[in-house]
Amino acid sequence: MNKLQLFVLALGLGSAAQAQTLQDANKKTENERYDLARKEYQKLVQADPGSVENAFFFGNFYATINEKDSAIIQWKKAGSINPEDKLGMVAASKAIYFSGDTATASAQFCELIKKTKRKNPVVLYRIAETYATGPLKNLKLAEVYLRDVIRLEPKNMDAYVLLGDVLLAQSASNASQATEQYNNALAIDPNSAKVIVRKAQIYQRVQNYKLANEEYKKAQAVDPNYAPAYRENAELNILFDQYAAAIECWEKYLKLNDTDEARYRYASSLFGGKQYCNVLPQVEKIEKDGFTNLYTKRMLFYSLYECNEMGDSLRYVEALKESDNFLKIAQKDKIISTDYKYRGMIYDKLGQEDKTIEQYYLAAGIDTAKAAEYLADIAKLYAEKKDYPKLIEVYTKKMTQYPSKMQAIEYYDFGRAYYFGPKDFKMADSIFGRLVAFSPTFPGGHFWQARARVQLDNNPKAKTYLAKQQYENFLAALSEEDLASGSYKAYIIEASKYLGDYYVNSPEKDKVKADAMWNKVLELDPNDVQAKAYFKK
Repeated sequence: MNKLQLFVLALGLGSAAQAQTLQDANKKTENERYDLARKEYQKLVQADPGSVENAFFFGNFYATINEKDSAIIQWKKAGSINPEDKLGMVAASKAIYFSGDTATASAQFCELIKKTKRKNPVVLYRIAETYATGPLKNLKLAEVYLRDVIRLEPKNMDAYVLLGDVLLAQSASNASQATEQYNNALAIDPNSAKVIVRKAQIYQRVQNYKLANEEYKKAQAVDPNYAPAYRENAELNILFDQYAAAIECWEKYLKLNDTDEARYRYASSLFGGKQYCNVLPQVEKIEKDGFTNLYTKRMLFYSLYECNEMGDSLRYVEALKESDNFLKIAQKDKIISTDYKYRGMIYDKLGQEDKTIEQYYLAAGIDTAKAAEYLADIAKLYAEKKDYPKLIEVYTKKMTQYPSKMQAIEYYDFGRAYYFGPKDFKMADSIFGRLVAFSPTFPGGHFWQARARVQLDNNPKAKTYLAKQQYENFLAALSEEDLASGSYKAYIIEASKYLGDYYVNSPEKDKVKADAMWNKVLELDPNDVQAKAYFKK
């Protein structure tokens, strides 16, 4: 754009102060001020529809914010303005590449490189950029072309930065090589906050909070207006549970970029860090401004549930209402299992157990990886209600479909459900046997298997003492801590009486062992009538 065009553009916008340049728009994009950048690009392409550069970078802007279709439109426009313009040729092929026809686009890129004798750094850089950022990446080829750019222009800072990005994207093990390229860029401009932030991100990837934080602070110092330095620093702090520091960084970010989009990113970061009470005011503000989508609704109803320490039922009602609003706009393939789980938890707080269970089953149905967890949640609800038939149904399903996910406490509750519910002592014995195999040091497993076998051995005229081994195993499994706690006192008395009776009445009569067992009973309960009667006799 020549000086006359710039002058006319300034007049057209009202004053020189209103004139926007492509550099301004690109800078705002880099600073994540997307709302303002979009408006500036729109003004630029309207004021100078014959500018290949304006249309090309407007396309790049749309690609940055993941609006691919709009990006393709702008690149096609850039390619149609001047068929001989090299950047326009790249733009036309880039549109094809992002549309999915990568073979045709790549062939056109090769022809353009041949046509420019591999000596045009702009062509090489923008083709490398396409391979590095397109839906189907070709990082190796991007690396080759970027090294060509650097050979032609050793002071091309952007090429060093993108090369570092490409190397890192190829493999995490390339971190040192990527850092080398970022350092090459910093040798050209030591005060590039964008490059310093990239170095910080490398430290963050290897969980080095101290060095990452130092680099982010350095970026903020060299350019206090570079907003991403504060956002990235905030997310680092969230990652390491430094929530006060994270919020401070976000507040600085919002001073530079106070848009609904920025607050949305802020809320998303806090949500990821489970700072639900801080999420609510951010989401409520942007929704009031009309910024609403699937994810704001999800954050809102999750956070309303979590940020309710007082257990306010009205808050749960509000959370349920927002979850209904979420389901109204959510496509089926966008619903995740935790959406149903949270609805289940809300219903649980409202005392609607049947609906709670219904939601947990929905959650289990769409996420096999977490299905066992949701079945466990359902089982807990049935256990609280002592609904033994339903509890048996759930645990049977879990044990059949996800046997490796069964826990000791679940086998314990499962066996007791058979014992107290249908009084199926054979199944109770079987399930407690699984518990013993799963956790042989847990005394309760041996004890309850013994009880189940006592019920199976219910013929007083032909008693076979099926539970002898299990009661012995129970007593052997008790630790010093178990004995000292007194929590197993009644169980020890029961086991000792059973074994005492065994050594008195079974074919294996043994007075010494019988005395020992009945003495144990008296030690624990000196007034036990049966033990006194034994010794009196």
